[in-house]
Amino acid sequence: MNLLFAPLLSALRMLLAGMLCWIAPVSAAEVDQFTLPPDQPASLTDSAPVLAAEINRRMQQAVQQANAPFVRQHAKSSPRWWQPSCDETRLYNALTDVLAGSVVGHVETFAEESPVIARRRVALADSIYRDFFWQASPTLVFSERMAAVIRVQDVEIGTDKLGHFFAEGYSYFVSTDQLRKSIESGLLFGEWSESVYFGAQTTGVFSFADLTANFQGLRFWNRVLARHPDLLTGKTPAPYVQCRKQQWVLARAFSWDDYVDNGWNEAINCVVLGNEDLLQRIQTQGLRCLIDQLPTEKYGQWQPRLLNLYGHRVLPLYLQPEVILAQRVALKDVDVSVETLDYIAELRARLDDWRRASAAALREIGSVP
Repeated sequence: MNLLFAPLLSALRMLLAGMLCWIAPVSAAEVDQFTLPPDQPASLTDSAPVLAAEINRRMQQAVQQANAPFVRQHAKSSPRWWQPSCDETRLYNALTDVLAGSVVGHVETFAEESPVIARRRVALADSIYRDFFWQASPTLVFSERMAAVIRVQDVEIGTDKLGHFFAEGYSYFVSTDQLRKSIESGLLFGEWSESVYFGAQTTGVFSFADLTANFQGLRFWNRVLARHPDLLTGKTPAPYVQCRKQQWVLARAFSWDDYVDNGWNEAINCVVLGNEDLLQRIQTQGLRCLIDQLPTEKYGQWQPRLLNLYGHRVLPLYLQPEVILAQRVALKDVDVSVETLDYIAELRARLDDWRRASAAALREIGSVP
C-alpha cells in the first residue's frame, strides 16, 4: 500500500505541472470500434446525407454571418454601420464559429445528440479500455467520456473524428499559415497534440485515425476558398465559397465522399498505447487490427504519418512529446529553449516511472488485473 501512495502527492504535482506546461485544459474522448454490446445495433444506417445537409446549412449560415453589416467604433465620431466586402477573416471566423469548437466540436455534438443519427454506444466499463487505471489514463478514467460510433460514407467512425476534422483540421490550417508554409508544421502540431493533451499523456492512447481526420480537415479548410492545390490530388479544387459582387456566396455543396475512408476507423487504423502496461491490457483481449484494409496507396508520402501499419504497440520514441517539440522548434513554429526540452523529457520519464510503479502496486493489492 505504501508503494502506491507514498509518491502520490509528488506524482500529482508532476502530472499537474505537465498539464499546465503543455496547456491541456481538455477532456479527450476515445472510441471503441471492437466491442459490440448486446443492447447496441450491429449495423448502422449511413448518416452521411444527414451530416452533409447539416454542414451545408451551417456553412450557409456562416456565409450570411460573414456578409452581415457590423458596427465599427471610431474614436472621434459616432459608431457607423459597415458592409463587409468579402472579408476573409470574417468568413473563417464565421465558419469556425458554426463548425468547430474549442473542446468538443459543434458537428461532433450534433452527431452525438441528433435523434436522426444512428449511433452505437460503448461505455468505458464495457470497452477495450475498461482495465485502464487513472494514473496512466487520467482524463479517460475520470471523465469516462467515450465517443459514439456512427456510419459515414459506409465507414464506421467515432463521433470524435468530426471534431478532429473541423477543429483540429483548422488548427492545421492555421499552423501552416493557410498552407503558405510547409504541411510539416501541421503534421507536427497534430502529432504533438496526440502525444500530449489529446492522447498519450492524458488518455494513454495515441490515435492515428485522429491524425487522418485532422489531415482531411486541412484539405477541407483549404478548399473553402481553394487558394492552394489539394494535398492529395495536386490539383486546385473547386472552392466551396466564392466572392461575387462583393459578397460571399456558397458556390458548392459539401460532401463526405471527398474525405472519409478506412483511415478514420480505429479497428483498422489502430491506436498505439502510452506504455507497455496499457498495451498488455489491450493485447490480452485478443484484438485484431484490420490493417489489410488501410488505404495505404491513397496517402502517398503522407501515409507513414497518418496510417498505423503495425497494429497495437507502444508509442515509439519519435512520437514522444520532447522529440516532436524539438522538430517544431527547428521549424521555428515554437520558441522553446533547450533547457525546457530537457525538462519535458525528464518529466515524461519520471511520469513513466511513476506509472509503472503505480501499475505494479495496484496489481499487488488487486485493484487492477
